[in-house]
Amino acid sequence: MALQEQETQSQNAPFFLDVLYCEEERFGDDDDGEVEEASEIEKCDREKKQSLFPLTLLEHDLFWEDDELCSLISKEEQAHHCYSGIISDGFLTVARTKAVEWMLKVNAHYGFSALTAVLAVNYFDRFLSSSCFQRDKPWMSQLVAVTCLSLAAKVDETDVPLLLDLQVEETKYVFEAKTIQRMELLVLSTLQWKMNPVTPISFFDHIIRRLGLKTHLHWEFLERCERLLLSVIADSRFLCYLPSTLATATMLHIITEVEPRNPLEYQNQLLSVLKISKVCSQRNWIFCFYISFYLLL
Repeated sequence: MALQEQETQSQNAPFFLDVLYCEEERFGDDDDGEVEEASEIEKCDREKKQSLFPLTLLEHDLFWEDDELCSLISKEEQAHHCYSGIISDGFLTVARTKAVEWMLKVNAHYGFSALTAVLAVNYFDRFLSSSCFQRDKPWMSQLVAVTCLSLAAKVDETDVPLLLDLQVEETKYVFEAKTIQRMELLVLSTLQWKMNPVTPISFFDHIIRRLGLKTHLHWEFLERCERLLLSVIADSRFLCYLPSTLATATMLHIITEVEPRNPLEYQNQLLSVLKISKVCSQRNWIFCFYISFYLLL
């Protein structure tokens, strides 16, 4: 009876658990279920081996409507900042690289999510490009880095370390909690309390939702995209690209890893889902391929 109830609950579970369910189904106690058992196992094997971008997925199983993608594109364009001052300034570029690398180390140290790291870098870049950043103070970039990471953790994490404990991984300066708290208020006011910007991860999340979360490959795809993004985010040259452009190039590159036999077909499917021709200009489209090529080097 307990097994029957468990099977009923499994059938009502979200369908992205289907693979796990069919693995557990073999433990049923039906005497005449050997043939069904074998077919279910074969079904599981087929699901595990199925493509990341099944050909029949583009027209159905869509969790988000197309206007969600258009909304993301519109928001990123409205909030896009000009970071040319950072890119062309050697001092700011070096300061940014050191600060971002430190934030990524602390992010990994505490096991924070990729979104926390991306938000922290976003806050840092926006503050760095503002008039509030005092470049004549050698400790300024470190204080801003700690502050931005603290704010990002408060936005995305459920367990946030104390401000003093956050200052790990070979920090040159150590700040008191009240100093960081005052800087938090300055950063918040400078960024106009806009702490949930559109990021490349917003587009990763969108495409994964549209893929339906059907197999472990989708989670692996998301994790690989996040890892690749974090590996290049410290490079100031990527500041000039919109989140959608960087996200698309990242996903195009990852497809060549998870689908090496026929990447072009699946890349075209990805672009179709994202409706690149409708929401991106031709210039951004060229940027996508340029960055994708750069990531292959």
